[in-house]
Amino acid sequence: MVRRKKIICTIIILLFMTIILSPGISSNNYINQDQILTIWMPGISNDDYFTQLEVSEEQLQIFNDKINITFNIINNTKSPDSTGKSIITYEDWQNISENVNTLISSIKSIIDDFPNIDTEVLVSNVIEAFFRPPGGYLRPKPFFSIGIGFTWIPFYGFETFLGLMLRPILTSYIFGFSHVGGLTRTDLTIGQHLMVNICFCGLFINLGDIGSEKIIGPSLYVGTVFFYKI
Repeated sequence: MVRRKKIICTIIILLFMTIILSPGISSNNYINQDQILTIWMPGISNDDYFTQLEVSEEQLQIFNDKINITFNIINNTKSPDSTGKSIITYEDWQNISENVNTLISSIKSIIDDFPNIDTEVLVSNVIEAFFRPPGGYLRPKPFFSIGIGFTWIPFYGFETFLGLMLRPILTSYIFGFSHVGGLTRTDLTIGQHLMVNICFCGLFINLGDIGSEKIIGPSLYVGTVFFYKI
């Protein structure tokens, strides 16, 4: 099972790298060329709620501001442990949670058909799970990620999406923050990184195309994931 997981992640990463290394990404593509906001909620709404809408410059600025505030919290309050890694305290997470909930509320206010889901509870449950032991290898892991980059979902234009079972999402962050796992096993990455996650369940918000046009913009994940590679 472990070997199969590594093979799947390796294949997806190699496929993704052929795209991000190809010509096309330039400063002309940066953020404001495509102000289409994608909201996807796989596994937490009855119909895997998915919508896209055009956002204004003011709404875009709110998204960018909240990401900057989140990174300020992380950069200003993290402290090194004995292994040289970073530890974000429970109090730090509460500040991040408040900031992210404000961002989500601003998005919910402009969407008429947003599902009747308590997103504050969703965010709180994920953060609380970071401070509990993981549920085991075959259980989903709590997952939070935010940053600026571009996201690609292979085959996302196909209605069946590989039978609605395998849900690979690939994000290349110019700068980002990703946290996966519970108390005894945590993967935490800050800065420029490539992230692959499979079988994501939760709230995904992305500004820009999620096909193959490589529009760079802010992204947010809050939920759980079965397999990942950072």
